[in-house]
Amino acid sequence: MNSFTAFLLDVSTTISANGGSAQSGGQPAQSGGLFGGMNPVMLIVVYCVALILIMYFLSVRPTQKREKALAEQRKAIAVGDMVVTNSGMYGKVVDITYECFIIEFGLNKGVNVPVAKGEVFGKREPNLSNEAPPELEEKPKKKGLFSRG
Repeated sequence: MNSFTAFLLDVSTTISANGGSAQSGGQPAQSGGLFGGMNPVMLIVVYCVALILIMYFLSVRPTQKREKALAEQRKAIAVGDMVVTNSGMYGKVVDITYECFIIEFGLNKGVNVPVAKGEVFGKREPNLSNEAPPELEEKPKKKGLFSRG
């Protein structure tokens, strides 16, 4: 066990803080470390709670924000909008029901396909030209901290 782990778990209970002599009264000495004389079980609980909070703020919360933004985009879709589905198919919204969009795909104007609202990615016009859109143009690459050249 390294010294950092020993410090965090506060295992040095027999050495006093004033030079190494045993504490009087038979009580173990408390090193005035980061957590004082906290019980090791309580310390583990604190670490678990801290890890859960870190995981929440790094993974769960951004996912919830992204899904909320996607739901707002789907609510903004109206009849006549061009949309793209999760499978990559472009179409025009003809009608909206409670649980699905009625979408007209391709050039066949008589075929309307009901698509679940969760399967529509958002509003988007298809790029039918051979040119790349301006947001996808190549930008000069930034050099990393440890890259050469």
